[in-house]
Amino acid sequence: MAACGTEPTSGFGGDTPDGGGGADATDDTNEPVLLSEAGNDAPLALTITPADPVLSSTNGSMPTQPFLAFVNGSQQTATWSLDNVALGKIDATGLFTGSGTVGGVAQVTAQVGASVGSTTVTVNLAFTENPGNVSAGDQTKLKAGGAADGAFKWLYPYDKTVFPRGLTGPTLQFAGAPPQSTYVHVKSKYLTYDGFFGGSNPGRLDLPAATWTAITQSAAASDPVQISVTKLSGGQVTGPITETWNIAQGSLKGTVYYNSYSSPLAGNNGATLKIKVGQQAAVLIGGCNVCHSVSANGNVLAASYGHQYDATYDLKNNAVKINQVTDYRWSFPALYPDGSILMSCGTLPGGYPPNIPGMGGDYDSQLYDTKTAKTIAAPGFDGVVRKALMPAFSADGSKLVFNHYETGGGHSLAVMDFDVKTKKFSNLVDIAKDSNHYLGWPAFLPDSSAVVYHTDDKSDYATWSGAKADLVLTDVKTKTATPLAALNGMKGNATYLPYGTSETLLNYEPTVLPVAVGGYYWVLFTSRRYYGNVITSPSQDSQDRKKLWVAAIDINAKPGTDPSHPAFYLPGQELAAGNMRGFWALDPCKGDGLNCESADECCGGFCRQVNLSDGAIGKQCVPPQSGCAQEFEKCTTAADCCGAGQGYLCVNGRCAIPPPN
Repeated sequence: MAACGTEPTSGFGGDTPDGGGGADATDDTNEPVLLSEAGNDAPLALTITPADPVLSSTNGSMPTQPFLAFVNGSQQTATWSLDNVALGKIDATGLFTGSGTVGGVAQVTAQVGASVGSTTVTVNLAFTENPGNVSAGDQTKLKAGGAADGAFKWLYPYDKTVFPRGLTGPTLQFAGAPPQSTYVHVKSKYLTYDGFFGGSNPGRLDLPAATWTAITQSAAASDPVQISVTKLSGGQVTGPITETWNIAQGSLKGTVYYNSYSSPLAGNNGATLKIKVGQQAAVLIGGCNVCHSVSANGNVLAASYGHQYDATYDLKNNAVKINQVTDYRWSFPALYPDGSILMSCGTLPGGYPPNIPGMGGDYDSQLYDTKTAKTIAAPGFDGVVRKALMPAFSADGSKLVFNHYETGGGHSLAVMDFDVKTKKFSNLVDIAKDSNHYLGWPAFLPDSSAVVYHTDDKSDYATWSGAKADLVLTDVKTKTATPLAALNGMKGNATYLPYGTSETLLNYEPTVLPVAVGGYYWVLFTSRRYYGNVITSPSQDSQDRKKLWVAAIDINAKPGTDPSHPAFYLPGQELAAGNMRGFWALDPCKGDGLNCESADECCGGFCRQVNLSDGAIGKQCVPPQSGCAQEFEKCTTAADCCGAGQGYLCVNGRCAIPPPN
């Protein structure tokens, strides 16, 4: 903490179809043939024709394909459904119509009584746009390519980045002479895109929002997206330069809460801000509320106000203050997932962390009730651990991780089991030790199997004054420590970061999205690396060099192997401010009968399509349902999930799609 204003998609099997019913069934005499006439109530084989058609959509055209259902060779009236509603829709007659904006594959299903059959429909999407009004002659030159500018290279994004769906597209940034015009070519299995853009100084461009949506929605789990850029500068052509990205099959959830210093939104002062995923930053609590923590379920925030007091806030009720203490014991606490209790961050004489004169004193870690501010007895912890520094609960609340100051003097991390009913702690185990670095800001992966943290060369665990740190992941069971090399900026023994190896040691303060999304876990962290050609301040301590970044982490990676991928800049944050210590939490849950997009939003854990009062079809939170659970719905084991046969996982009590092959 520093002085204010200064540096210190759908569930498995898809959505309910848009239509129902089908064409009249006929025999050779065009008379209806009903299954009941055959006197056989048992399910019969149902086939769909045509089988697996492949359609093309060019520049927004909406291809159509009629489907017919047959049982025992007789055409039947069927109920039709489509599992990928972004690709198009299917009506009551079995007519599929492509959206004209997304490529890919969808499963078409027909049901007649107890008989069910399916096939696929594939749409190959191709489109060209010319927002830069580039002439036909220059388009020809750009497509031909060239090698005029040896300095032309990618600055951002990074090759092999995994992007989720649902975010603003990245600003493409390049080194070399400023372009007069730029040609972007994107190719994936089901999409081909050509875009021509005007010049910029320095070299950068933003793809249209609809184009980025088309790219991300058209890419399958194991379908890499190749993007190539060619420029025209001074009448000469350079490029293409090419990267390959992967697209996670889901949109990130929840809200990011973070400290900001010199924030224009907060009057160039400190504040706690929030970014609803996919939106722009907004002030949550102004007046230099910093040094915060947030409960995983998004109910409660704890923060320190201007070195005067610590308080908890109700995020379900516009961040109304719940309670406060005046001795700094609630700075950087561990909040239980529902926000009901917290474990305080122990402090050392003189204040800790970091060491700021006049901050706090010598306080041991204790368990507190966030509403009453009263201490709670914690058997197995009280009298066993004094200084649990930078503690964090697991997403399911069953474990606590912290810097175990008594055993390592700042160089070790420990994990304990926790029973919320009895408030009892047990099984104290040191899982990481590093005599050369200070281990700080630990956070569990959603399945509680491993902890990610930063290794700092400074005893205050901070990001300024030349502090060097990178992120490491340690497996709780085996205690195997693995540097998150790809996240930190390494590829093999060299860095892929455009400004050199010094950037690889500028990564700090990780937290983790509490649920798996799109086949990955997601780490949010502070970095002081350069941001392409947008943020290039030479000093590490410059406010604008302190920003929030996100990286995908492979699920079920073998201990000792790097599960990380190159990171991307979190859209929506202010460019001028110093942003740090982001907490990623789900949004406070909704009760039954309220609208939802997915089950992580629902207190009961289920979100299903229903008939709304106005006759439309929508999705609402519903009571627990019988049968299997869809993506993000509650589960106890993977066997509870509808996609168990396809490798679905049960992560932190919710069904999650499997990682890509």
